Amino acid sequence: MKQILKCSLFAIWLGSCSPSYNLPAEYQSMATTPTTIANPHIRVGEEYLYRATITAYGHTFSGLLVAKITADNTWRVALTTDFGNTLFDFENQSGKIKTNYITPDLNRKIIIRTLTSDFKHLLKTHWQVTQKYTNGTIEVQQSKDGNDAVYLFTSGTNLSKQLNMQGKKLYTTFTYNSNNITIEHHTFTIKIVLEPLIINH
Repeated sequence: MKQILKCSLFAIWLGSCSPSYNLPAEYQSMATTPTTIANPHIRVGEEYLYRATITAYGHTFSGLLVAKITADNTWRVALTTDFGNTLFDFENQSGKIKTNYITPDLNRKIIIRTLTSDFKHLLKTHWQVTQKYTNGTIEVQQSKDGNDAVYLFTSGTNLSKQLNMQGKKLYTTFTYNSNNITIEHHTFTIKIVLEPLIINH
């Protein structure tokens, strides 16, 4: 775990040197009226269960991830091992993150900040769209998370990819398909794969 922390600190420095991100040139700006779109993968009042696999710098751990959405921007998420031991338990109350528990091996500010940022993006129920782009087939809806841009790749009501920026740099890519949700970091060597087990609609 100390090795993961050292690598994370180095990755922050390396990420600060990475180039700025721009959408591919094939996506052209569209006339846009500010609007709100819903996250088709997450609904208020629902509870979601995933088989989670987290890989970080050659280390892999897995378990069951439970996420409960009680209101817009209000959720609780916990990861337990197959033996029932809790690895972490985070709560978001209207944007205020609370750590209910985290195993000592993971109890580092940088790790907590990374995980809670991922869940904040994953469990967002609605986005305010400020600009749209298209390549003729796929529409990209541009939104904001604080001062950072979020690009949502959509086809109709289907959301297939989400790019989360940090400043002008690409921070994470979320890929959605029928079998799993994949979260890939671009400033850390971290990958999270979530396979849905039960979705209560």
